[in-house]
Amino acid sequence: MHAPTSLRSVQYVGMLISLTLIVAGCSMFSGEAKVHKNAKGSVYLKEIADWSFEASHPAMIDQMTMLKVIKGVVTDSTAKMPASGSKPMRMFSDEDAEFLAPLLAQGLSQAKPEQIVGFKVSPSAGSGAEPTAGTLYVHNGSIFLTLASAQNMKSSGFVPGSVARLEKAPSFVAMGSDAMTLVIDHQALAKTPMPGSSPVAGAPKSMPASESQAVATMKTAPVQDAGAATQDFQANGSLDSESLALNNDELLNKKLDELRDARKANKLKDSEIATLKKEAAWMKKELRQRAEEVKALKASKASARPAPKKKSAEAHRVR
Repeated sequence: MHAPTSLRSVQYVGMLISLTLIVAGCSMFSGEAKVHKNAKGSVYLKEIADWSFEASHPAMIDQMTMLKVIKGVVTDSTAKMPASGSKPMRMFSDEDAEFLAPLLAQGLSQAKPEQIVGFKVSPSAGSGAEPTAGTLYVHNGSIFLTLASAQNMKSSGFVPGSVARLEKAPSFVAMGSDAMTLVIDHQALAKTPMPGSSPVAGAPKSMPASESQAVATMKTAPVQDAGAATQDFQANGSLDSESLALNNDELLNKKLDELRDARKANKLKDSEIATLKKEAAWMKKELRQRAEEVKALKASKASARPAPKKKSAEAHRVR
């Protein structure tokens, strides 16, 4: 009587073990593996359920190139634009770039072909900007970087623009229906210089110390400096005129020397051409004489031939 009960117990335990394995397997395929996490932000590896996706991972991207990737992303912000309007606004500050670059390079070196690298970074305190999230992966020599568009800000391009292009983000990155992906040629980017300083979206703007010092100096400079500056300008102007005259004389002498050399070369060519003409005339004369000699020889041979002999008449007797 206890046999059926034991059999049911074994079946129940087996089902529990199977469910445990299935749950563990699902969590393994759909979970995330943390690379780094702190108050500033986090970087993690995420597996993609789309079987058609396959990245070129693990990928070894040096930190300097990754720093150029982060600093090169520019944005069009509808809330705050640079005062001059001449420079594009960077999406990430120097602090954000220095935090993300080594961690993203580490994540790409640890990622599997079916994984992408995700990240989230909080901006500097007091900037008023929202945290930025994104994903990236490497495929066929390019870095595919997708950023979640914030309320008033989204990625609009890359600097330098010759190494990147924008395209619609694939569905598996899950960054919103209007998200765009930057496709960056990291090998070409590695050969470019580091992007210079430019305004950062959401960052408070202040006048540089050099500019403020220059303005203060202009306001407090005495009027006597104007006379000294005028004298210096006149002295420098006279020196510049003298040096300009010397440069003109040197240039003129150089041109005259070149003209003399050209004339000498032309004379040499003229003499060579005259010699060639003389040789050609002599050869024509020789050929004409040879032709006349051959003609005379043929005529003398023709006159020296004997005339054909006439046949002598024979007499026949007639009966």
